Amino acid sequence: MTPPSLPLTSPHAPSTRRQLASAMIACLGILITSSVAGAQDPPGEQIVLDAAGWPVHITYFEATGSGDQKEAPVVVLLAAAEGPDDKDARTRRVWDKTATALQAAGYAAVSVDLRKHGDSKPMIENPPSSLTKVGAVDYRAMVAADLEAVKTFLLQRHQAQQLNVRKLGIVAVGSSCMVASTFAVQDWAKKPFPDAPRLEDRTPKGQDVRAIIMFSPELSVKGLSGVDALNVIKGLPIAVYVFANSKDRGEKGDAEKIHKIVQLPGDEYKEVRKLSLVNDTASREQFLEGSKADTTNKDVIQDFLDRNLKSLNEPWRTRESRLTQ
Repeated sequence: MTPPSLPLTSPHAPSTRRQLASAMIACLGILITSSVAGAQDPPGEQIVLDAAGWPVHITYFEATGSGDQKEAPVVVLLAAAEGPDDKDARTRRVWDKTATALQAAGYAAVSVDLRKHGDSKPMIENPPSSLTKVGAVDYRAMVAADLEAVKTFLLQRHQAQQLNVRKLGIVAVGSSCMVASTFAVQDWAKKPFPDAPRLEDRTPKGQDVRAIIMFSPELSVKGLSGVDALNVIKGLPIAVYVFANSKDRGEKGDAEKIHKIVQLPGDEYKEVRKLSLVNDTASREQFLEGSKADTTNKDVIQDFLDRNLKSLNEPWRTRESRLTQ
């Protein structure tokens, strides 16, 4: 099956782009800015990326621990992307505890405010609805621009030997689960550079996403074909864990549909394509907050990633093609 095609150009009208550009110049000044957290600031390194003309705010948590840093797996953390007006809208700050736990366990992590969410909103007074409402074109841009900008950033850190991008995982919530899935398909569609006779010796361009964890996933997302993406993922070496609330019929139904698409026959794949339906009132980011946070981080996220990402035999290798050397 051919991976779904996504636009790579900015989706905004000229007048809207001019407003956004002016706002970016005022608040950014350069394409990528960063600041290291102080004692009273949020944890991690605060960074702004340019995603095809849109400012995308991320927090980067550099891997710590006793292991070789360049072999550290890296995890991208995505809150739900239903829109800033959603009654339960969260920002990337919801991942602070998860990210610091992963960091202490030897992972690098990056939490992301996708466009029109959290800090990734235009800093202009009374912005038009086109800059605040989330539609089909925005979800496609989250894949083609926002997450591509995050991947470019991670490749830079990979080349600096701060992490191993060959061990890339994504943890997502709600509609972001299909954003993550579609991005994974796009990433796996990137063929290696033709810089060596043998395929295994060629420098990769992509094919790095190896694990996806979905909390309360939404299968139907405007502008994306979640079913198509999941059908492609079924045949890729990507571990998938679907975690949802069984008390919500809609949430349970989507979780079961997603798992049914990606599941593989055989007991040996039960821990690689996994479904957990919990009899709980919590949903979405609530699994990551309060008294549930430590259990979710240790027994769900870290346990699955340790088994299916950290343990991979994918040693660090340069991403600079021999063709450019």
